[in-house]
Amino acid sequence: MVIWLRLRRSIVTYKELGFAIGLKDIELRNEMRLVLEQLATDCHNVGEPPMTALVVNSQTGAPGAGWHGNGEPWHADVQRVFRYWAARS
Repeated sequence: MVIWLRLRRSIVTYKELGFAIGLKDIELRNEMRLVLEQLATDCHNVGEPPMTALVVNSQTGAPGAGWHGNGEPWHADVQRVFRYWAARS
């Protein structure tokens, strides 16, 4: 789903992503962090911008407290993801 979002230039909430990958309620709260950590690691290992920037809190419209970008403001990482994948499509 996150791959599709990067091409559509969209963001998704934690709950929407959780639903798409089969997580809900307590599983969502307990497992989403692990899913996003793995995604961030995978992106870093292949030199891609952090697709985890596209996943946000439904109340704030921004990532949660666990977000660790590369020292830039969160929205700068979102734009980097969009630009990176636009150049490859």
